[in-house]
Amino acid sequence: MFGTTPLVEVLPWDHPLRKIRADFDLAFARMSDAFETNYGTTGNVSIPTAVLLRAFLLKALYSIKSERALCEQIEMNVGFRWFVGLDWDDSVFDHSTLSTNRSRLFGSGAAEALLGEVVRLAASRRLLSSDRLVVDGTLIKAWASHKSFKPKDGSDSDKPNFKGTKRSNKTHASETDPDARLLRKGPGKESMLCHLGHILVDSVSGLVRACRVTRACGLGGDAEIVTAIELAGGHMRPSQTLVADRGYDAAAFVDGVRALGIRAHPRAKKTNSALDGRTTGSKSYEEGLKRRYIVEPVFGWIKGPGRMCQTKLRGTEKVGWEFHLYCIAYNLRRMAKPAVA
Repeated sequence: MFGTTPLVEVLPWDHPLRKIRADFDLAFARMSDAFETNYGTTGNVSIPTAVLLRAFLLKALYSIKSERALCEQIEMNVGFRWFVGLDWDDSVFDHSTLSTNRSRLFGSGAAEALLGEVVRLAASRRLLSSDRLVVDGTLIKAWASHKSFKPKDGSDSDKPNFKGTKRSNKTHASETDPDARLLRKGPGKESMLCHLGHILVDSVSGLVRACRVTRACGLGGDAEIVTAIELAGGHMRPSQTLVADRGYDAAAFVDGVRALGIRAHPRAKKTNSALDGRTTGSKSYEEGLKRRYIVEPVFGWIKGPGRMCQTKLRGTEKVGWEFHLYCIAYNLRRMAKPAVA
């Protein structure tokens, strides 16, 4: 009278989650031994690292707003249950397990290492054959309000209204998120407490090669330029080309990238450009600018369905972990398509 279908057969065989889980397991297998050292040998049995990481991936892939809602979805959705590695009768872990183990899962360079393994997996399939990469940055709204941005010396901290007062990052700091900085993207734009997210993207496949979150400073230019040079130095080879938008057209960026043996191709400003006519007149420069916009779908997905338009974590380090997670999810999601173009 009773029968049980194996959980692995419930999800359609052509469902993208099958490909995403297979690719994640391949990437994770190369670094699973490093996670084992974080487990104790006494006490209660711990939940496997792969199960928790797959749960975080589901949260990113399906725009689930919180860990509590994620655990509820895993409890009710058999496809989610299979994806994380639970069987029909297995109990779903409590939502606090995810937040408690976040630092162990993503801290100490684990997030960067996992993204690196996913990138190496893509490279083994010849999805990263382009010698031209694109770099760009975006604002990530901090989980802090303007009312938390108060003078560092403690003066007029009890005033309920800050309108009409001059505030800057030199004299003020957020009490909610001390790492957040007051920044506006450009003239006429609203100022907000935020962090800066940076990504390095392959210009053909659109896959994220590397990413980083930093504090915002000035108008964002200095932090973006410094981080772009660091990403290029760590993830690009000499003779490759780095494409960027007009905000990177500065002598510091062009000279810094060229010092690494990499060609710098930012979109040239109309006046006071750091590029000469020989660079802007080349065919390679024109072709690179056509691929510059390939970075926009990445930001669009991370900040739209990925819910990172405003983070719910505090501190640059934790926001960086979340940003890496969504870049990993984006790559796996894109690699699961029949063809990456």
